[in-house]
Amino acid sequence: MVRFSLDDVTDDMVLGQSLFSPSGELLLAAGHHVTRRYRKRLKELGYSTLLIDEEGTEEAIPETVISEHLQREMEVSFNRSARELRSVFESRKMAEKTVRDIIKSNRNHIDKLIHNSGIARTLDRVIEDILSQNAVVLNLAALQKAGDELLPHVVNVTLTALCIGRKYHFSYEELKQLGMGAINYDLGMVAVSGDIRAKEGELTDDEVLQLQQHTVFGHLMLSQNPVIPPTSAAVALQHHEFQDGSGYPRGIRGDNRPPLKDFSRKGMIHRFSEIVAVADHYDMFTSGRPHFSRGMTAREAIRELIEMSGSKLNTGVVKTLVSIVPLYPVGARIRVVNGPLPQLVGYFGVVARDNPGDLEHPQIVLYETKTHSRIKPILLDLAHQKNFTIELV
Repeated sequence: MVRFSLDDVTDDMVLGQSLFSPSGELLLAAGHHVTRRYRKRLKELGYSTLLIDEEGTEEAIPETVISEHLQREMEVSFNRSARELRSVFESRKMAEKTVRDIIKSNRNHIDKLIHNSGIARTLDRVIEDILSQNAVVLNLAALQKAGDELLPHVVNVTLTALCIGRKYHFSYEELKQLGMGAINYDLGMVAVSGDIRAKEGELTDDEVLQLQQHTVFGHLMLSQNPVIPPTSAAVALQHHEFQDGSGYPRGIRGDNRPPLKDFSRKGMIHRFSEIVAVADHYDMFTSGRPHFSRGMTAREAIRELIEMSGSKLNTGVVKTLVSIVPLYPVGARIRVVNGPLPQLVGYFGVVARDNPGDLEHPQIVLYETKTHSRIKPILLDLAHQKNFTIELV
């Protein structure tokens, strides 16, 4: 299978992966021709890429961080919780005192929504999935992305944070607290005006201050919930704090030490918050977010993270993320730019398989000449043939 931009998909192409809505309903089954009518509807739902069946690329099967079924279960749980929480705040003036009063007067209801959303049960299964894998490879490109703007972002940030935690050999309980903090880290956004969240132009100073209050609102909703550990609630409050103290809402600092258990680090950014901050920035860079960044490639996003490490983001956490991110995700369409066989330069192909020990050099399958004529598939393992240079197309 090959991942194509939705704008490049044509009527004769066959869908290689079934698509589901955030509520778990089947939108379009694998094997269907993706006609113009379907493409228009998928674009309205927020899809930007599709996996397409291409002859000769059968071995290119993107492996997701978690199973598709578990991804849908995770999204349904989060979607239900966020939708019901938004109904608590909608049609109200979102002054800080008003939000605090709403949270206080609806404390029991909010606690029930968070507790009964099924998120905790789903997280247990997500962690088991991640722990069962032999190697940690973060292939977020393989996950479906559509629907509510917060939904795919929260799922990606949670999976990224858990993969980083596993790389640090966190215990099951540590991963559970990290995951609970990550999936609820932006919960306060439900109390921020939808007009501000959706605004495409530059925010006013007052709007920026209102947006920044989501960290405080999220912490208020989580910190007094008996089923949410304090370490998880801290993530909602601190995920925009920076190592040099220039973040918000409290301007606390970090010390760039590895995010391991250390009781001497009082008054500093919590280690779970440092991990989620890196995961959050990575997904905002790659997905593109209003008021933050256009969508970038993994390579571009990593370059930005490295520039922010030390002063803004925890250096060790950034290095750990870089070690598990494939620069060429399985299923990505590629072109040969240079290599020892001149006749293959310009040929098109697909990333067929990761090399977990060398994520910069995957296995690829070439199936098309530079003039787009089909050829018998050619398998190249770039870990053993490093003189080849490829680019994403």
